[in-house]
Amino acid sequence: MIDAGISLRRIRTGLKGFGLSPDDIHGVLLTHAHTDHISGAGILLKYHKIPVFASAGAAQGLEEAFPETGPFINAFEPGAAFDLGGITVKCIPTPHDASGSVGFTLSVKAARLAYFTDLGRVTGEILDASLGAGAAVIEANHDLDMLKSGPYPQFLKRRILSDRGHLANKDCAGFAVRLFQAGLRHITLAHLSKENNTPEIARATVAQALVEAGATVGAAVTVDVAPPDTIGAPHEV
Repeated sequence: MIDAGISLRRIRTGLKGFGLSPDDIHGVLLTHAHTDHISGAGILLKYHKIPVFASAGAAQGLEEAFPETGPFINAFEPGAAFDLGGITVKCIPTPHDASGSVGFTLSVKAARLAYFTDLGRVTGEILDASLGAGAAVIEANHDLDMLKSGPYPQFLKRRILSDRGHLANKDCAGFAVRLFQAGLRHITLAHLSKENNTPEIARATVAQALVEAGATVGAAVTVDVAPPDTIGAPHEV
């Protein structure tokens, strides 16, 4: 499980849809300790004794917010790699305004998933780690025009647009094209802003870039948008 920013009830309901329960989780991988990524961790670990894997910076933030989670935290250095339930997890630093923010690649033999949300830009390290992934979950946070003309105060717009903010649709699209050229077959767009984006705009932006790169969207590569309030469809990597 990556992050724990939703209620235990929603976690249980989502897992039940796949015939699972929280007791089937081998570990929680924490990207960073912003509230929307950890708000469910305290209650989850109260009822289910699951190890949490987090960078030192993210681990500190989690324990400060929920002191009871301390005994379950396994801290790692960004760039680390380890085995979790038969999956090789590699932790890649991400440029975001949170201490120890990371993304992940998850590999089993030749199959690999790249997971990167909450990043202001795609670094060379992120790109190198992701090339060759068959599937990816990538942030498509905002449409630039919607953000710039929207109701957010200027300081918040500057934060989102910074190199340590969030990834725009067009930057996600460029990342998707590079991954497609290296073998990507499925991408899920995630962490969309409710105020500065829509699923239709995000998907159209990424799909158009892929088409212009020679992809047949829906055949050679599929593009989905993660739903904000329900479980998404399963995908085979």
